[in-house]
Amino acid sequence: MALNTTLVTSSITNSSDGIYEVTGWNPSDTNRGSIDILWSCCITIILCCWVSTFPNVTSLNDKWYHPLVDKFNLACIGFLGPNYLFAIALGQLSSARRSVRLFRELSRFSQGRKWTLTHGFFADMGGFTLVSPDHPPFPVNAEQLHYLVKNGHVDFPSMTKADIKALSKTDGLSKLIVFWQVFWFSASELQRVKEGFPTTTFELTALSFSLTMLITSLCWYAKPTISSSTMLYTKDGRSIECIRTTARDSTHPGLPSAWYRTPLDFISPYRRFRVDVHWSYYAQLTYMVNVPLFTREVKARPWDRVPSDAWLVIDRDLLGPAFLVILAFSVSPLIAWNFYFPSEAERIIWRACSVYHAVFSLGLGVYYICAALRLNTTSSEKGNHPQPPSSSPSPKAQQRESTIERPALEETLPSKPCCDVEAASVSSGQVHAKVEGVIHRGIRWLRSWRNISPDGDPDMTIGLRATFFPLVGTFLYIFSRLFFYVEDFVSIRQQPVDIYKAMNKFVPFMN
Repeated sequence: MALNTTLVTSSITNSSDGIYEVTGWNPSDTNRGSIDILWSCCITIILCCWVSTFPNVTSLNDKWYHPLVDKFNLACIGFLGPNYLFAIALGQLSSARRSVRLFRELSRFSQGRKWTLTHGFFADMGGFTLVSPDHPPFPVNAEQLHYLVKNGHVDFPSMTKADIKALSKTDGLSKLIVFWQVFWFSASELQRVKEGFPTTTFELTALSFSLTMLITSLCWYAKPTISSSTMLYTKDGRSIECIRTTARDSTHPGLPSAWYRTPLDFISPYRRFRVDVHWSYYAQLTYMVNVPLFTREVKARPWDRVPSDAWLVIDRDLLGPAFLVILAFSVSPLIAWNFYFPSEAERIIWRACSVYHAVFSLGLGVYYICAALRLNTTSSEKGNHPQPPSSSPSPKAQQRESTIERPALEETLPSKPCCDVEAASVSSGQVHAKVEGVIHRGIRWLRSWRNISPDGDPDMTIGLRATFFPLVGTFLYIFSRLFFYVEDFVSIRQQPVDIYKAMNKFVPFMN
């Protein structure tokens, strides 16, 4: 008995938005089939989340597979939402731009060498490791390196842009292949929209990835792919404590003796960006439950590498474009509001998740922009070394938290003492004391969750309300994203016939 190769079953189906002639699984022939849609969408999303990501430099103590782990972590962030990768990449670009402006004033040290965006990316990703006699080697970012060169603690790096590019493991051809795939997919889908053909939710999801990751790749265009760092030695074997003492006597009076990430964190306090603090808090939660999907924990002190998921402050002039990109991605699922869905339940859930996705993503975007704007304003008021917003609570909050009044025990004594009454009063007082103790222990336990950083860095303290509610919202956001991915796959079981009409496969927008 011959196997029937035609798996198409057409029917007329009514929906709340019109009448569709729908079909099941469609084989590939002269037009495109179901497998063509799945394959093109999957390969586009994988390229966006894997090939186009650029992790930071690994530490000297890392294994050979740790670069793959870091790349996998960035890919997971991309699956969580490409807008997160975009914000990380834009922050790195902003930091590299700031470093170019800073190093312009060091022309007398450069001996004709030029500091470029590639140098800024290379430094911020942990490309320069400082070696001193009193501390294990640790990476220095571009702002820290500028301070060290300006104050005569290290020499101006002799590496040129060509030297950094020579160390990079990703060539221009690989970037071109990714760019071409993303561009071709986007052009093909936009062509179908122009012709008025229906689109699947999977194609919409892949298109949102394409456009967001295309901008992200442009932000990362000057960032090299390097897995080993370059050693920088202090002049005359100078110790880190000597550098800190000099800073305490000149540039940073009142510098405390305690440090948490590296001994040079006092140079670049913008790393205490409040968005980075919240992200680090949730990352620490993933370490505690042994599910480090989005980042790899740094256990060395001082830090021996710069995490790839570090959130840096974006420049003021990039805040507007950043919000537009976040806005476009946040509302992208809403475009499928009137798409065809195989069942009414799927349509309702998609609409609910898309509304929540838009609200939550835009809320995070507004918070990100406001936090960056606040830190940029503080930076412009205080000079070239921005100070982080204080993580200590307000005076009212301090008074509320530190002043926990012990409820006075009301003693109701009769006019004539009685042994039974006294015994009952003592027993009641013991019960109250036990309840009080349980309450105080509970309050102390809750307060311990305000700062869960391993080193107890006070800058990593956040309020419980600022932790709990975003955490609940994040779980709902993750559920929405997972539903989008599941629905993208299962909805292909039944789609309008026009979904499978192919356009020109060689020249977009030409029929």
